[in-house]
Amino acid sequence: MFAKLKKKIAEETAVAQRPGGTNRIPRSVSKESVASMGADSGDDFASDGSSSREDLSSQLLRRNEQIRKLEARLSDYAEQVRNLQKIKEKLEIALEKHQDSSMRKFQEQNETFQANRAKMAEGLALALARKDQEWSEKMDQLEKDKRYLTTQLQEMKNQSLSLFQKRDEIDELEGFQQQEMSKVKHMLLRKEESLGKMEQELDARTRELNRTQEELVTSNQISSDLSQQLQELQRHCSTLEEQRFSLGLDHVISSKACAERKIVVLEQKEQELQAFIQQLSFDLQKVTAETQEKEKIITHLQEKVIFLEKRLEQNLSGEDHVQELLKERTVAEQNLEDTRQQLLAARSSYTKAIDLLETRVKDLEQSLQATEEQLNQSRDVVTAQEAQIQKLITKHQENSLSQQQVLALEQHCRERTHALEAQIEALEQTRAADQIASEQGMQQLQQENVALKESRNECERSLRHHQSELKKLKDEWSQREIVSVAMAQALEEVRKQREEFQQQSCCPGPKELMLPLRPQNPGPEHPAELQHSVFTFTA
Repeated sequence: MFAKLKKKIAEETAVAQRPGGTNRIPRSVSKESVASMGADSGDDFASDGSSSREDLSSQLLRRNEQIRKLEARLSDYAEQVRNLQKIKEKLEIALEKHQDSSMRKFQEQNETFQANRAKMAEGLALALARKDQEWSEKMDQLEKDKRYLTTQLQEMKNQSLSLFQKRDEIDELEGFQQQEMSKVKHMLLRKEESLGKMEQELDARTRELNRTQEELVTSNQISSDLSQQLQELQRHCSTLEEQRFSLGLDHVISSKACAERKIVVLEQKEQELQAFIQQLSFDLQKVTAETQEKEKIITHLQEKVIFLEKRLEQNLSGEDHVQELLKERTVAEQNLEDTRQQLLAARSSYTKAIDLLETRVKDLEQSLQATEEQLNQSRDVVTAQEAQIQKLITKHQENSLSQQQVLALEQHCRERTHALEAQIEALEQTRAADQIASEQGMQQLQQENVALKESRNECERSLRHHQSELKKLKDEWSQREIVSVAMAQALEEVRKQREEFQQQSCCPGPKELMLPLRPQNPGPEHPAELQHSVFTFTA
């Protein structure tokens, strides 16, 4: 574009006169030579040498018209130069603003990313430490429960052996105390039946608790308390059987009262179990809320990284940049609305879960009340039937019953140990999974850091490209300034030539006529330098 402009200026200014390089032709030049030189320059002079003032005035008018055209073109070129200067200043200001804003945004985003990364790393480290501590505590507790169950099993075996020995002694004394102990045996039979019913009720309660424990896996430790209470009742029953021949009816009544107290203690333990289940459900909700919060933070950071990459990849102007920011603002508002909807949905789900747990607690309370009523009814039935029972349980039935109880206890202990071992393995697997997840999170953060560094390098490259373009614009601007200065000088020379020509035309006598000759090969490197010659003639 600038090369064409220079050529055009050179062609238009080639016909102007150069004041410093004018060559005057002496007065002795013939009219024929003057006429021939005027013909070469494009001005039509008469061949007879009798040029009049009208020819000179018409020639002056043509020359003035050319000068006015040159002045108009020069003013247009000056206006274009001023416009280019304004455009250059605007581009420099816009480039500086864009550069400052991009560097400031990049620095802010880098600072926020580093802060978020530090917070996330600290949170992950604390969570891993807490998890390790919790798993170690749970492992210790499970080991203690296992040792306690093994000791209980050994005690039950010892008690079964002592029971068989007592049975042998009772067989020896049975012939002497048969009449006196018949009533006591009837009462003990009823007591055993009532205890069997109580055990069945306890089994039903334990099944209900097991169903709740399936929903909350971490509440398996409480079932051991119920099994311990059951074992205590069974041991108490065995002690009653051992002492039934050595004690009288009054001692049997006191043992019945003791059994009732044990039942009350068992009910209290069941209430404590319900409270512990509620606490476990609350802890589970808290853990799920924390995991959801971490996932939301990760997704938010990923969206920020995506927006930054898009913004850095696009080379936009001021208005496009503003439109892109508005689009990002609308997207952020939409994301905020989505998060609000998710929060409302989560709150509704939490309220539903709390209502469900409350209904379950109410159901458990109702079942507990029903079992208490059944226990009261069974107590009434036992007291009503104690006076009516007159048959004794044979030795074979007592031995088979005791053997079945011992086998059932052994089977229960085995199942309990297997369940504890399975829980230990599950806890170890979950711990390993948490460690793997934390390592993956750290790797992902490192990858994001690398991506941000690459985007920063891309910004620096684009900045260098803009600086090179600005340098080119400055060079072009300097060239245009040189051209405008040359044009101004040429115009000034043309004005001076016109004034001199007017002065010479007004003076009487021989006049010097300055006529431009054709330019002799004007150089392109100096478009504003005009080559012309001046010759004189006698009017």
